[in-house]
Amino acid sequence: MQSQSQTKALYDQRQIDVLSWLRFPLILGVVFSHDNLYALVENWEGTAPQWPEWLAYMFNYLYLIILPARVPMLFIISGYLFFRSQKPRDKMFFMDKYRRRVGSLLIPYLVWNTIALAVFYIRFKIIYCEDYSLVEYLSGYWEFIPRQSQDPVDGPLWFMRDLMVVSLAAPLLYMLLKRRTTGIISIAALAICYAADMRIPITGLSNVSMLFFSVGAYIAIHGVDFTRIPHAAGIASLALYVPVQIAMNGMDINSTHIHAMFLVTCVVKITAALYAVSLLFGKGTLHPTPRLTRLCFMLYAMHGIIIGPILKTIYYHVPCNDSPLVLILIYITVPAIIVAITAAFNHLAGSYMPGLAKYLTGNRK
Repeated sequence: MQSQSQTKALYDQRQIDVLSWLRFPLILGVVFSHDNLYALVENWEGTAPQWPEWLAYMFNYLYLIILPARVPMLFIISGYLFFRSQKPRDKMFFMDKYRRRVGSLLIPYLVWNTIALAVFYIRFKIIYCEDYSLVEYLSGYWEFIPRQSQDPVDGPLWFMRDLMVVSLAAPLLYMLLKRRTTGIISIAALAICYAADMRIPITGLSNVSMLFFSVGAYIAIHGVDFTRIPHAAGIASLALYVPVQIAMNGMDINSTHIHAMFLVTCVVKITAALYAVSLLFGKGTLHPTPRLTRLCFMLYAMHGIIIGPILKTIYYHVPCNDSPLVLILIYITVPAIIVAITAAFNHLAGSYMPGLAKYLTGNRK
């Protein structure tokens, strides 16, 4: 017979295994979201390509239908891991968390954006002779002025930026979430603000980070076992997984209900993903994938720098680039190429430049 502590340890480990397994498909979903060749060609050529309607739909929405709610799920994982602890959540707890996150978040965030700025400088200053001020370059560490974007120069790292901001609010969130009643009320209030698109107009302080980080924090603080989702709820979420996303895709982006629908879609897809992966782990069908998990951060940080040049080079040099079959092959192979490049770079950096690898990966093992 297993003791209560052994049973709890087993379920705790299963939760970590489920979240760790999910990381790679979530990050791969981020890569596919930036592999939208239809939108990129429209941007490069200044006009929408004349491709079949079904092909344009595939580029714009297929990854959304197939893969889980990427960003919300990643914020849930981050909130869960931040607050997952057997220690008292006191001043020392938060100071230790902040110290660790300087190495795991802030330093790699600065390093990767510096690399991206160097690439941008070479490309636009040296090759195209476009002139930008020092302030415009430095803006790349928060919201990049030359691109008129609220993202940093390494675009996907907006997630890290917002994660660092919401982590600073962790003590306040803990005060709101440590009691079940106030925690549920707080999350409900954040959900209403998100659904109504009520937000503070400050870059880095986003509704999506506050809401879903808080959900992950609540799960950790109150020991909610998300690997034991009721069977009926799990089956219902799986049945609704594709229909709700298709309905979401069909909505006008300017609709007043778009954020509410996105929230419903996220709840359904996150529930379905947690239920399915937990079930498959319980049956022994899935197992931890440490090699893929270790690759996730490098893939996430690096792909934003290399995906554009790779896509553009392949698209403009491959024969028959107006053929749907060729375009689909590009769509499939580019993420595979990026994963292969990232894996090779990750291995070489870890083997021959461990000091550099430490800063590139935030010392993730």
